[in-house]
Amino acid sequence: MTTSRSNDEAAVAATPRADDDDERWAMPPANGMPRLTYFNARGRAEVIRIMCAESGFEYEDYRFRPNMENECRAPEVHSARPGVQCLCQTHGPGNDEFVRFRAAGKSITGQVPLMEVDGLNLVQTSAICRYLAQKLKLAGETPAESAYADVVAATLDDLYIYMVQSMVNRRVDANFYVDQWPKVGATLEKMAGTYAAAPGFFVGAKLTWVDFYGFHMFTRLEEGWPGALDDYPALKAIATNVANRPRVRAWLETRVQREKELGNYIDWLL
Repeated sequence: MTTSRSNDEAAVAATPRADDDDERWAMPPANGMPRLTYFNARGRAEVIRIMCAESGFEYEDYRFRPNMENECRAPEVHSARPGVQCLCQTHGPGNDEFVRFRAAGKSITGQVPLMEVDGLNLVQTSAICRYLAQKLKLAGETPAESAYADVVAATLDDLYIYMVQSMVNRRVDANFYVDQWPKVGATLEKMAGTYAAAPGFFVGAKLTWVDFYGFHMFTRLEEGWPGALDDYPALKAIATNVANRPRVRAWLETRVQREKELGNYIDWLL
């Protein structure tokens, strides 16, 4: 469902969970409203949230409530202590609710984000984005543009994997920006120069879902390495174009408050 609401209203199209909404993921979405389930983090769900904000797409933004009293079940591997956030296959980020979610089998992979929409339980960020892109007219104007978007998305997936693999103490290691980012950045810059028909886009002359995906990844890059986009004008133009969209800007201005309200925001999930 899309809306024709104002820019400010579109920014709050994501209905946050209330304090008494524990375990809502175990129940069908209320009134058929789509529901996105993830941690209180940006991570792999944020591109979905940004897409929905831009399109005025209404959904419930359900975030697991962290329980920081938990200890990781593999402390010898993760060096976790009470009060320290942990991300492991058993435990999630210090979160017993995620353990119960996995046990319930609602996600076919046991992973999040999970998007419940149109009677489907969708997992894997790129698959969710592609499905929503079709609904929200962000998939490209032609089959060729959709294919080019997939090429860009696969390359952004590679970038994400490289960043995760280079993390040390929950931060991307500086060597990544010296050794790997220039290669991937140059490839993405070439793609934008080849597939786009206008500055500020990866494909064609209109926004596609990979512009939002790129924007999220580039924002994380710049947070860890200010100036990471300086040698890539096409990528910087895409990031600027998305950031300046009124509905996206409104979302960016309000998301920090949302993260604080639930508490224990996990800032290191890419």
